[in-house]
Amino acid sequence: DAVFGALYAPSAGIINPWEYALAFAETAAKNGCEFRLNSGVTGIQKKDDSYLLHTVKGDVEAKFVVNCAGVDSAVIHEMVAPKSFTIKPSRGDYYLMDKKEGDKAKCVLFQCPSEVGKGVLVSPTVHGNLIVGPNAVSCKDAHRVNTTMEGLQFVKEAATKSVPDINYRNAIRNFAGMRANTDKDDFIIGMAAPNFLDLAGIKSPGLTSAPAIGEEAVKILSENGLTLIPKKNPVTTRKVVRFKHLSAEEKKQLISENPLYGRVICRCETITEGEIVSAIHSPIPPVSIDGIKRRAGSGMGRCQGGFCGPRVMEILARETGRDPLSIEKDKSGSYILTEEIKKEAAL
Repeated sequence: DAVFGALYAPSAGIINPWEYALAFAETAAKNGCEFRLNSGVTGIQKKDDSYLLHTVKGDVEAKFVVNCAGVDSAVIHEMVAPKSFTIKPSRGDYYLMDKKEGDKAKCVLFQCPSEVGKGVLVSPTVHGNLIVGPNAVSCKDAHRVNTTMEGLQFVKEAATKSVPDINYRNAIRNFAGMRANTDKDDFIIGMAAPNFLDLAGIKSPGLTSAPAIGEEAVKILSENGLTLIPKKNPVTTRKVVRFKHLSAEEKKQLISENPLYGRVICRCETITEGEIVSAIHSPIPPVSIDGIKRRAGSGMGRCQGGFCGPRVMEILARETGRDPLSIEKDKSGSYILTEEIKKEAAL
């Protein structure tokens, strides 16, 4: 009743954020880009015409360096240049609702923005869920992304002003993210030192701006001496099988070619063993349960992996030869199994 006007943006859209990032990353890998994951930078040494990056997994030498380290970008910047900006991390809590609530919003609903952000939104997702959030809470620890009772309550009360009939008993997951706010009013895009490019403070709308920022970064590097040679016949597409979206005839054909597509592992989202195995052997292979979740979709449904999680772990262990005890849910240290408590009796 308090709403007396709205701004309609017909060009606005929604996207699957991790599929978006993976599509860029895997296409880059197919074109020769090398990824060194979990290689945190501990120091940077300037040499005559290059930089020597010291990481937890060895040294890397590069003529050009792009600093896009998110909430740690100021730390990386100060390894090669005087301090020029400060990261002021801001945490936001979210609700992810079951698909039962998915029709409560037909488009992205923003409230009036404030000095801390665009406010709490209610939006459909590409999978048919409803996502609600975030709030904005300044934090000292940029890596502490836990949710809080107070934050979730704030999100719920604020979202009720936009969509009053959301049933929060149908929430299937809560999570929080960290925004790399800075003491500047805009994105920080520019050379911090010779051959060292900062892409820092990429807060909202960073997801939307990412492709354009990438093009601008290439332009800046080229202007600063990076030699660009067009690749012949580059890979420009990424095709992934989504079994549940195939026609009956296509499903039948696929199963005849690979029986693994006939075994549904995640019942909530109808994700097959074939899709999971394909994800495990993708150009940037997942090493955790949630890594498979983001690639294949297993565990995205109402039970959030309660049913399929153990089976996904078995498949990951089988396909990679890893000990199930070494498999993590997501981030480093998030082990699921701790020890073996039963063994087969010796004959």
